[in-house]
Amino acid sequence: MCGIGVIFKLLYITQENEQRFRIFTKKYIMMNIKYFLVLILILIFSIELSAQSLTGSWGYKIDGKQITLYGDKIRNYNNGGRSGTLKLAIYATSYPYSGGSINGYKLYETQLEPLDAGYSYNDISNTGWCTYPPSGSYSLTILLLEYSYNYEIVDYISMDGYTRF
Repeated sequence: MCGIGVIFKLLYITQENEQRFRIFTKKYIMMNIKYFLVLILILIFSIELSAQSLTGSWGYKIDGKQITLYGDKIRNYNNGGRSGTLKLAIYATSYPYSGGSINGYKLYETQLEPLDAGYSYNDISNTGWCTYPPSGSYSLTILLLEYSYNYEIVDYISMDGYTRF
């Protein structure tokens, strides 16, 4: 009888521990879910979504030592606030640019004031001195950059073909 009593006691302790483990596990999971959701919310609100873009037709014209960048529109699609300071630039690269950091020669750059949400710059045309790259053929790309602790590329348009300098 003593052996059976010990077995029942062990079964009772095992069931009790299992129940405690389940309660602990549920509390632990719920606590971690709360921390996870708080972390997600912090990340969502700390990310600045950039919704500035070049729209319509864009191009350039080089006339001697002068270059003109022109285009239809720079639009801020954000719902509130305003953009950082904007820059419009044209780069010459060995290969067509397809995103990420750019490695090439900056031919020209101009700065634009921040743009309020929902507004746009229209019929853009800026002329300045062109800095020529070394002789060769290059793919040209017009970049829109926005300042947020440093200038970051937020949109671009790669020109068709290659240009000889």
